[in-house]
Amino acid sequence: MSDANSQSASLAPERVATLLGRAAVIAVLLLFMVGWLRAMGRPWVCPCGTVELWQGALTAEENSQQFSDWYSALHVIFGMALFGFVHAMKPHWATGAKLVVAVASSAAWEAMENTPVLIELFSNATNAVPYFGDSILNAIGDTLFVALGFLAAAKLPAWMTVLIALALEATIAFAIKDGFVIGTLRLFGVDI
Repeated sequence: MSDANSQSASLAPERVATLLGRAAVIAVLLLFMVGWLRAMGRPWVCPCGTVELWQGALTAEENSQQFSDWYSALHVIFGMALFGFVHAMKPHWATGAKLVVAVASSAAWEAMENTPVLIELFSNATNAVPYFGDSILNAIGDTLFVALGFLAAAKLPAWMTVLIALALEATIAFAIKDGFVIGTLRLFGVDI
């Protein structure tokens, strides 16, 4: 066996250990997020009694309660933006290490988003879509969509990532009259 082959073979267990370590950290982050959400009184699944992979209608009782919905696309965009930010701050970090930061950021957002203060802020925005907080199923789905957006941005050229993000934002704006831009304007009292 050549030196190069013996080095790569000897690194394989170290790489597996690193990957398993990062996966364990991500699992712990998700468990902490779930624990926090349960402590905040968030339901496991939609109190409406159904569990669905996709919820496309904007109904007050099911918004942010199913695994995925129109807002899942916004979490993909958030993941793409997190990749850009973390990569700019730590360009030499491995993608897996950056992913851990993205999942931690998403879990922190889900914890904050489901506090009474932010639920009230989003609910009382001008012409807001009804929002009563996320189910735990939805929060887990949102975090997985952040990871998906992050991994897509890690593989795609920057220009393509930006185009996809703009297309997703436009789709949400036209489909349900919401999104990052419209939602932010509503928070500032703009009547849209």
